[in-house]
This record gives sequence, C-alpha cells and structure tokens, in this order.
Amino acid sequence: MTTIQPFEATDLLTLNNINLDILTENFPLEFYFEYLILWPDLFFESRELTKIRPDGQPEISGYMMAKTEGKGPLWHSHITAVTVAPEFRRISLASGLCTALQTITDGEPHNVNFIDLFVKCNNDLAIRLYEKLGYSVFRRVVGYYNSLEDGYPKTLNNIHSNKDAFDMRRAMTRDEGHSIRSDGRKHRCFPHDVKF
Repeated sequence: MTTIQPFEATDLLTLNNINLDILTENFPLEFYFEYLILWPDLFFESRELTKIRPDGQPEISGYMMAKTEGKGPLWHSHITAVTVAPEFRRISLASGLCTALQTITDGEPHNVNFIDLFVKCNNDLAIRLYEKLGYSVFRRVVGYYNSLEDGYPKTLNNIHSNKDAFDMRRAMTRDEGHSIRSDGRKHRCFPHDVKF
C-alpha cells in the first residue's frame, strides 16, 4: 500500500534507492532545500507501508519536486523532478505523483493555468506516460540538454532527439485550453526563449 506524504529534509539522507539510479537526475543539497523552503506543499513523496526500513519508517518509493512560477496567463506549476525507485516502477507511482500535483495546484491557493515539464525528445516511455495523463507537446526546445562541448544552438533547424526537450503542458481548469497546441511538435524555440 502506498501513501503520499510531505517531503522532509531528513528524507534526503534515505534516497539512495532512488537517486543512485541512472535515470534519476541528482541536484546539489541546496537545490532540494530551496524547494523545501519555497514550495513545501509541492515537494512530496510516496512511501510503501508494506516495506519497512530498519529505522521503522516506510520505504520511500518516489518523489515529486515542483514549483509555481510565471504571471498572468503564464502562472503555472513546473515539474522539476518526478522519479520512482527501480523496484517500484511499473505500478503507476509516477502517475499517482503527477495526479497528486494536479489536485494540489488546480485549486486554492495555487490555481495554476497549467502544469509543465521538460523531457528529452527521445524519452518515448516518459512521453507516453505524460500523454496518458493529459499532457501534450507545447514546443520543442532545441539544444535544451546541450553540454558545454555541444555549445549553444545556432539554428532551430539542427534538431537532435537526445539534446532537445519537449516542453509538455497539461491545461488546468482555469486555463480553458489556452496553453495547449495541437501542433506543438512543429513549434521550435531556443533555450533562452523559455522564460516565465
């Protein structure tokens, strides 16, 4: 049985089963603390009540890090990270974490217009998951995942599925579909165009 609980600072010391996985993005400790301080209700975890750690606490199976940003019609929630430990994948935990975020941010006090996230264009598994949850591609950010060796993109015509990101969005109640495009895959932009 899974439960969703607020993330606590001490949980950072017990995430090896999640954060040491190759598919999980890792951040400096201060980055996690910033989210805990500024958006504590949008940083939460899933715990498995049937798998108890030696300290008596349920095992953390995944977590969601999100924030709110933008103004006016661009007021939204951004998913910074949603990740699940390898042993708990394929049981809809990522879907549950995303759905919890939708529930939290669709009403007061957040009332966001949409939720967005960035995903590599070649990450078909994640893209299918997000599409199943109602997300669609708003635009392709060319060179979003470029390394220093790649340099900054010079043209929007040179696309690379492992270096570009899809900006995917899910419209919330008050948005009325304004932040959704049916032809989003055809819209391209540079990383510096991604501003809120």
